[in-house]
Amino acid sequence: MDSQAGSTGTQASRSFSTPDAEAQVPAQIMLAEYAALRTEVDRRATIQWNVLALQLTSASVIASLAISHASGAALLLVIPLSSYMLGSRYILHDFHLKLISRYIRDSLSERLQGHLAWENWKTSQLTADTGPQGWLTPTAWNLLHPTRLAFEGVAWLALLTAALATAYSWRDYAPAWGLILGFALLWILGALAAYFLHRSFNRAAGP
Repeated sequence: MDSQAGSTGTQASRSFSTPDAEAQVPAQIMLAEYAALRTEVDRRATIQWNVLALQLTSASVIASLAISHASGAALLLVIPLSSYMLGSRYILHDFHLKLISRYIRDSLSERLQGHLAWENWKTSQLTADTGPQGWLTPTAWNLLHPTRLAFEGVAWLALLTAALATAYSWRDYAPAWGLILGFALLWILGALAAYFLHRSFNRAAGP
């Protein structure tokens, strides 16, 4: 009788504890998902910094090669193209980071009864600085933002320098028409790349 009563009590306790354990499973899964998302955020943020470092390094190397040769101004036209490719990669990671942030704020946090409060609090504290007085603030994603200058500003500076340096070197003699046409086509291609990069940064300026 005592053994039967003990086994009955054990089964009863298991039956009472099972709903609580089962209720915690979704929360544990969502917390594991949140941890995985935070790892993904760290990975993409690291790649962003690597892309920025690669942009600055490659632009510096190309500019050094162009300066070291008297007729190397045309090398500067490579910078807008590389800036477009690397800048687009930077913006792509920024898009995914914002997507993860919105998912945590609008979906995951609500399913966890609002216990993941960081994203909502950050959104409430940070507002876009669009006025002239906010142009030099870290949250102002405008033309003076250091990240945009590293990609978009470097591209336009390379185009302007290439045009002025080439016009100065060609002031005494007229090169062949094929050379002029090739330079003009490359310059236009670089300008288009810088323009599309500018549009991409403007679209990425939203939350």
